[in-house]
Amino acid sequence: MEKFEHVLSEMKNTLCEELKSFLERFENYEDERFQENLFVSFPFIELFYILDGNGIQIIDNVINPLYIKKVSRFGKGADRSSRPYYLEVVKEKKCIVTKPYKSVSSSEISATVAIPIIDENGSIKKILCFDIDLIALLQSDKHFYTKDKFEKITKIFYTVFSIFLGLISVKLVLWGSLNLFIIDPNPEHIFKSVILVTLAIAIFDLSKTIFEEEVLLYKDPRRHSEIRKTLTRFLASIIIAISIEALMLVFKFTISDPSKLIYSMGIIASVGFVLISLGIYVFLGTKSEISVKKFEREFK
Repeated sequence: MEKFEHVLSEMKNTLCEELKSFLERFENYEDERFQENLFVSFPFIELFYILDGNGIQIIDNVINPLYIKKVSRFGKGADRSSRPYYLEVVKEKKCIVTKPYKSVSSSEISATVAIPIIDENGSIKKILCFDIDLIALLQSDKHFYTKDKFEKITKIFYTVFSIFLGLISVKLVLWGSLNLFIIDPNPEHIFKSVILVTLAIAIFDLSKTIFEEEVLLYKDPRRHSEIRKTLTRFLASIIIAISIEALMLVFKFTISDPSKLIYSMGIIASVGFVLISLGIYVFLGTKSEISVKKFEREFK
């Protein structure tokens, strides 16, 4: 137990800060989306439950699928007011981490993290409780320590990269707008303007997607649904841009050199192939995710 006490004493503040930061991203802690993200982000958490201000459990245990066979799903209505973590959190009114103990439910060496929800009057409204498997925590502590720092560096990089792409799109629009003042019966300069502006729109949409997905929104790369949404948005922007480019080439070659129309048709065919491939990918990814959720429900 001394080894676990030493680890907890070092990681107590980090655990509390990580969990509080995670909780800020959600409003409803009983929502299925919150619960799924909780166990993906913190796989060492065995179960989660909520107490009211009097220490009465108000929901059944929400169990990590990895511990589904070890821990009881029930618990709603249980009186936890005599538990050390409840007494301590009521006294401190801040996040607390208990000393290591052997869990009765899972038989693992565990600890409980309790985070109070304080109302505007300074009273405890709810207490969020997380039972942690300390052996699993020890196995992931290196990742756990470095994750927050790495995420900040990554967000800074993506912010700079998004701004750079945005500036490129602005420059392309300015180049394209210069042709507006050219008076020439040859429509080629119009096609150049349309191509430049279309490319600018595609690049701007890409920069916006990167900034939203990687900086503003919480996204766990281990979840396939998150990756699928990002990839779909990115490829949709590319498909639209290339389709417009192909259309412009059709007009251009129709006027200037009809013998080259075969090249524009090749681009259109490529767009069709990418679109069909994307449709298959989205269909299979969605089907796979539905199967996984169905499998998880059958074990609950």
